[in-house]
Amino acid sequence: MTTTFTPISFKDYVAKHLAVNPRGSRTELVANLKAALAAYKAGVRCSCGEQIWVIGSAFAGNACFTCISGEADSSEDFEIAEACLKN
Repeated sequence: MTTTFTPISFKDYVAKHLAVNPRGSRTELVANLKAALAAYKAGVRCSCGEQIWVIGSAFAGNACFTCISGEADSSEDFEIAEACLKN
């Protein structure tokens, strides 16, 4: 399966997420995103075999877009730009 995310920089995603979730913890968000990005770069795969979705995995554990969201079309969703470059 090929997905087409809208790339967003790590910094811009953190700012966007915290703007929408002002009570969220910046420290926790950054740590979770860094862990998910590291897993992605290490080649960790979803249980279905697809590449993990870094942003979704930061909240739901290491899984792909479809397994996390139940959707097939990721074109209106963000992904950390570093993860988009590897695809």
